[in-house]
Amino acid sequence: MENRKKFLFVINPVSGKKHSKEQILDALNEFSKHGFFVETYITQATMDAYDYILKYGENYDIVVISGGDGTLNEATNALIQLEKIPLLGYLPSGTMNDFGANFDLSTNLQEAAKTVCEGKADEFDLGKINDQYFNYVAGFGMICEVSFETDQELKHVLGNLAYVIKAISLLPNLKPYHVKMNIDGEEFEKDLMFGLIINGVRVSGFDLVEKSEDAMKDGTLNVILVEHTPNLLELYNYPVGLLNPTVNGKYVTRYQAKHITIEANEPMKWTLDGEKGEERDKAEICVIPRALKIVC
Repeated sequence: MENRKKFLFVINPVSGKKHSKEQILDALNEFSKHGFFVETYITQATMDAYDYILKYGENYDIVVISGGDGTLNEATNALIQLEKIPLLGYLPSGTMNDFGANFDLSTNLQEAAKTVCEGKADEFDLGKINDQYFNYVAGFGMICEVSFETDQELKHVLGNLAYVIKAISLLPNLKPYHVKMNIDGEEFEKDLMFGLIINGVRVSGFDLVEKSEDAMKDGTLNVILVEHTPNLLELYNYPVGLLNPTVNGKYVTRYQAKHITIEANEPMKWTLDGEKGEERDKAEICVIPRALKIVC
């Protein structure tokens, strides 16, 4: 028994669709078939995963998360604080599963469990905003309104199209933020509808960054800024610019950076990995190169 690798399997029971919960036993069976010793912890509330991993994570060789991107964010923020950091495995069972898509992880939990058992460990970058970490995205402005107000059931049925529908309905009533920014030493001021700082490729089900095998381990973050236009007839430029990752479109500009500071004229809503973050009027954002190892 001493030679068997120890898994901590953290399960968010309220994440994702019903079929993912039915596959948990298949995943556990896969771990056992490969000879791993598995201990499970089922979360009961927000930050349960964070607290448990912070307290017990160093006792395991691999911490495996079954949940959505928010549960994974909790795990990441705990793991990065440990002196002895175990490997990270992920069984995507949320609604959008953007992080898993960056690694082509299966949403079939048995297949994802097999990947954890047979895959190779690969290092990936983390983003850091003030004192919090994010796996694949930090966003502010309109993107937060869309993320928080999109009906959960609609997301289950329509997927990423639900975000598009919500965004269209909100656009006429949203106001811009006046921000001062420094992106790797370049300073400017803009009136922005929203901004995204991306580690990887996919956000809300869309590939917003040019695909690359090194997207989450190249030591940089991708910054997308969407400027305000008072002309509603020009709003079509938003999706045109966002969904064409290789070009800068009208009102949509892109950067690659290692360090970003943002100062707004008022507190802005933020989202981290698709979950509601703190309201901030100042943010310092940087990349932490190859900070964690995921089995993929």
